[in-house]
Amino acid sequence: MWQSVCTNLGGMLKITLHDSAAELRFRLEGKLSGPWVIELRQCWQTASSTTTGRQTVVDLRDVDFVDHEGQLLLAEMHYRHVELQAITPLIRALVEEVCRTSGCATVEEQPAGQSDAFVCSDSSRRNSSAL
Repeated sequence: MWQSVCTNLGGMLKITLHDSAAELRFRLEGKLSGPWVIELRQCWQTASSTTTGRQTVVDLRDVDFVDHEGQLLLAEMHYRHVELQAITPLIRALVEEVCRTSGCATVEEQPAGQSDAFVCSDSSRRNSSAL
């Protein structure tokens, strides 16, 4: 597990990376905005070199705000086969919009017992998360 904590007076984003044989998971906490969008992009680009054959997931359950640049990054990530997961109504709506605009998405509830996360993915392109 690797962590990057970014803070400034305008907000904070914590990025925790969970790396397993099956998936690479970015768990975000806080606000995805401003310079923290750049930080997430750098983390994703660096880590993506090791994701061949594995799913990449962005867990947004603890995100409470995403600015326009953050939305663009999430759309790009989704377009590049990253699964987006959200729980709160605000972030769920944002993820729905991101998935709609980035194309070829399925938006669904997680199967019972896994979590209460809202998932935006494209199962036909699974395991293709490289940049």
